[in-house]
Order: sequence, then C-alpha cells, then structure tokens
Amino acid sequence: CRPYGSGPPQRGCSAVCPGLCVAMPAIRVGFVCGKDTDFVEHPGTGPLYSNIGDPSFLSDLPDKWRVDPVSHEYLMDCEPGTTGQVHCDAALAWYIQKKYKDIEVDIITPEELSLKRLRSNDVNFTVGYNAVNISVENNESGPRKLQAFKQAANIFPTWEIEDFILYKSKYMKACMEAGVPMAPTIFAFKGRRSPTQLLKQIKARGWKTFVMKQSESGFCLGFLKLTVEKCEADPEILTNYFKDYAHCPEFIVQEAIEGFTRNWETRCFWFNGKFLYAIANMAAVSTQDQKEHIITGDDIPKEFLEAAKKIGEQAIKVLPDMRTPGGKPVKNILVRTDIGCSDSQLHDRDTHWDPTKKTFFLNEIEPSSTTYFVRWLKFDCIPLYAKLYAAKAREIYKEMRKGHGKLKKRPATSLECNAADAKRVKKA
Repeated sequence: CRPYGSGPPQRGCSAVCPGLCVAMPAIRVGFVCGKDTDFVEHPGTGPLYSNIGDPSFLSDLPDKWRVDPVSHEYLMDCEPGTTGQVHCDAALAWYIQKKYKDIEVDIITPEELSLKRLRSNDVNFTVGYNAVNISVENNESGPRKLQAFKQAANIFPTWEIEDFILYKSKYMKACMEAGVPMAPTIFAFKGRRSPTQLLKQIKARGWKTFVMKQSESGFCLGFLKLTVEKCEADPEILTNYFKDYAHCPEFIVQEAIEGFTRNWETRCFWFNGKFLYAIANMAAVSTQDQKEHIITGDDIPKEFLEAAKKIGEQAIKVLPDMRTPGGKPVKNILVRTDIGCSDSQLHDRDTHWDPTKKTFFLNEIEPSSTTYFVRWLKFDCIPLYAKLYAAKAREIYKEMRKGHGKLKKRPATSLECNAADAKRVKKA
C-alpha cells in the first residue's frame, strides 16, 4: 500500500494510525485543495482559530499539506526545513478523515490533480482550487487540470455548475430574468466587442463612472474603475485594456455604485440551498484606519443581513442542481452570495433606485472553492462543514451505486506506510 496522501488512497487504509492493519470498507472521497489565504494556524495576522475551535486535530497532519506563507507553495514542493500553515480546505479534509470512519480522504493538491486521480475516488469535492486558479496560474499543467475538471463525472460541483458560475453572464442573466436586483450591466463578449463600441454603449446608458470585471478570473485581476470623461480624453485606456485581456471570453461592465465601498458587503454561505452563516466586510478605502473591516454573527446590522439572505436565496434558485453520473439531481454543495448596498444616485437610463434609501443588490455568486473566513467567525465551522460534506458524500455515493447493481465487496488491505511519512505523524 502506498503512503497515505502520496497518491490515490487504498480502500481500507487508515491515515489516522499509520502502520495499523484494518479491514474497514470506506467511501473514498477526494478533496481538491489549493488555498493559501484562509489559514487556521498561526503565525499570521487577524483572529486566532484557537479562540473558537480546537486545532489539536491538526497535530498529526503531515507537513507536506501545509503552505509556505512566503512562496505560497505546499511544503512538499519546498526546500527541507521550510515551515508553513494549514489552510481550511486541507484542515477540513483531515478533520473528516479523523472523525468519520466510513470515509477515506484523499487530499489532492493542484499539481497532483488529474483525471486519473479523480476517477480513483468514489466522490470528489472542489474545496480550495478550481478553473479560476488554473486561468490565473496559466502554466503548462493547466490543460491537464482543466481536462480533469471537465471530464470527471464524479467531481462536485459538476462542471455544469462551475461553468455556470465562472462564466458570469450565465448566472447574471438568469438572475436578471428572475428579478434579482443587480447593478446596471453590459456584457462585452470576445469576438463581438471593441473599445469604441463599448464606450458608445456606456454613454447611451447615461453612465458617468463604470467598472470593468472579467469572467473566469478572480482575486480582482482585471478589475478597473474608469470615468467616461477620462476614456474620452484618452482612448488608449480602453484600447490597451482590450489588448491586454484579449483572451478573456467576456468583460462584465457595470455602472459604478458609489455606495458599495462605504457600506457593508454581506456574504452569505449556503449548503443544500440552506443558509449557514454570513460575514460582512467594508473596503479599506471607506474605513478610518484604511484597513478592511470584517464582522460576523450578530455584529452584522440586521437590515443588511436580512436583505442579503433574501436576495441570496433568490439568486441561488437560478443555479441548476448538481447531477450524478446517472443523471440523478442532488442539491448544490457550498455556494456564496455577495450582496452590495447602494445609497447614491445612479445614472442608468433603465434603473430607478431611490438615492435617499438603501438598495441591496447581488454583486457576485461564488462556488465551493471560495474563501470561508474560518478564523473570523464566532463559532467553529470546521465540524459543521465536515458533517455536511460527509453527509453529501454518502448521499452522492448511494445514488451513484443504484445504477451499478449489487455493490461488490471491497477487499481489505494491509497498510504499510513508509518511515518518512510515519515520522511526520504522531500516534493517534
């Protein structure tokens, strides 16, 4: 049997107690990880996870799944002696491995991701890495990893859901048709756009200030705030933007909402279509100390939370259900809705929000690989997510097996881990 975590796990192997021979059939569940901004171990800035949860379950986590805060690489790819932190995606997977005996976890890091690896598991979840990361990295392994996401029938969310969210116009148009409030928007599609045409459209809508975003992108890459006046004075601004991002399938162009930066943006987390929790953040440009502020729980103003939950619930209804390889629909795993607030005058000819009142609107929908804000919460969300993902793995696996007749008995295997891994792991 191969060392746990060095490749697809063997059925019946125990990662908790290396060297222990067990005969326990388990559902093999892969977790595609890759986070480097949502750590649960310190040193670091911000609140401590230990203030809300017990991090002792991470004491025997092999170091290779920790991330170097400087290079943002997993320690398995760093020089010997490099130290790092575990982030919430790997922490969640490890928690499930230790607490749920009917599930055998396979932690898959970005460069280990392949169609073969995904197919070696019964079920896979994307919790810290997706097609946006592949697009941003733009390296040689990208095509292989994208193929894995697109062709694996046992990965969730399915590619249909990922594409529906990442190709922003798909969910945005669906939300608009469903009456979900959104900022005035123009879609500029590749092959059908030009700087002069876009500026003409913007002026026809009456906008004074606007923002440029991109589909299949993240981390604010390609975000730009401009004025019509500035673009008219210097046409090269838009011309250069179109050249620099010619590869992007679509630009999302919206009238700038001035109140967006001075009000809380409320982010709601949903699983199986049900509300879990919310966090709210305010941009650094709007705070006295010029730092981003984050609040959670009952610190979120009631008006903001209630509006965010109402709009978020509307928005997630436009998302298609996930489907098993046999076509059975199952409810979506984690989805995040980001709700903004406008309290100022808009100039769009077709939008009539009252500038004297707060108007809440959907800013974005994020898939399961989004930031969880684990350390900022007032409760420990790792056990909550572990319970939800474990239950979802069982649900999906059960549906997948229905079309395969009687489930064959899985052979027990004897685990012999190598010395290098064993030394990294404390006796459970």
